[in-house]
Amino acid sequence: MSQSITFEHIGAARHYEGTLRIDIKTMQAVIGRSGVQQLMSRWPVEIYDISDVMKTVGNPVAVGKAWITRSGRAVIYTINGTRYVSPLAQVQGVLQGTRKYAGVSVMAEAIPAPAPSPAPGTEVAA
Repeated sequence: MSQSITFEHIGAARHYEGTLRIDIKTMQAVIGRSGVQQLMSRWPVEIYDISDVMKTVGNPVAVGKAWITRSGRAVIYTINGTRYVSPLAQVQGVLQGTRKYAGVSVMAEAIPAPAPSPAPGTEVAA
């Protein structure tokens, strides 16, 4: 049986004063200015909770990581143990100013449908 992944749109990534702000239903996270440059150079970067950045006066604890996939087609964000994804072309468009936002989707394993059981009286004897 093969593993299947589903994608559910859950937020957006926006360019804000040199940073990449990731707005998800449950929180707002940010990749700093230097992190955006590193990410576009294909290095993994840390993600911070926006509220922690404000509370800790610039010394927040990272809540996740972001990186570009090996295929170069997507940006993966792992925030508090949950995986999210954005198409790389959309993120690049946001950073270049040609798009307002890049879609962010949550990645989850699809629950396989149970195999249909045979109708009563149609079982085949072994």
